[in-house]
Amino acid sequence: MDLPNRKLPRLPDYDYSNQNYYHITLCTHKKAHLFGGINALNEYGEIAEAEILKIAAHFDGVQIDKYVIMPNHVHAIVIIGCNDTVEQSTSFPNLSTIVGLYKAGVSKRIHETNPNAEIWQKSFYDHVIRDEKGYLGVWQYIDENPLKWEDDEHYSPR
Repeated sequence: MDLPNRKLPRLPDYDYSNQNYYHITLCTHKKAHLFGGINALNEYGEIAEAEILKIAAHFDGVQIDKYVIMPNHVHAIVIIGCNDTVEQSTSFPNLSTIVGLYKAGVSKRIHETNPNAEIWQKSFYDHVIRDEKGYLGVWQYIDENPLKWEDDEHYSPR
C-alpha cells in the first residue's frame, strides 16, 4: 500500500539554532480542548502557561517574547540569541530542543494527575520571522487570536 509522503515541517538546510525570532504553534492531540476557554485557563492551561514562562530559565539567550494559550493550541514568539551579552561563538539550543523541553514539561505535570492523557500532536508549526513587518504581523496575530477564536484555523467546537 502506498502511503502519502508527509511534508517536512522544517526548512531544509536551515540551522534552527541561529539567532532569530521564530513563531511557533503547538497543537493538542486531536485538537482536544485541554487548556480551558478563551482568556479562562483551566488547570492544564495554567500548567501550559507556567511551563512557557520557564523556558528562559532553562536556556541562556532564549526568551519567549509573546505567547497565547488557546483551548487547543499554543502560539509563541521564541527568540534565540536574545541576550546582547552573549558572545558570537556561543552555541544556542535549536528550536526543536526548546519545543521538546516545553512539551515534555507540560506533559509531565499533567500526567501527575492524569497519567493517560494524550497532550500533544506530533511535531509543531514554525515560521522564521525575517523582518520587522513579519514580526509585527505575528505579534498582532497572537494578540488578536483569542478575539478571532471561531475563525481560527485551529478552531474546533468542543
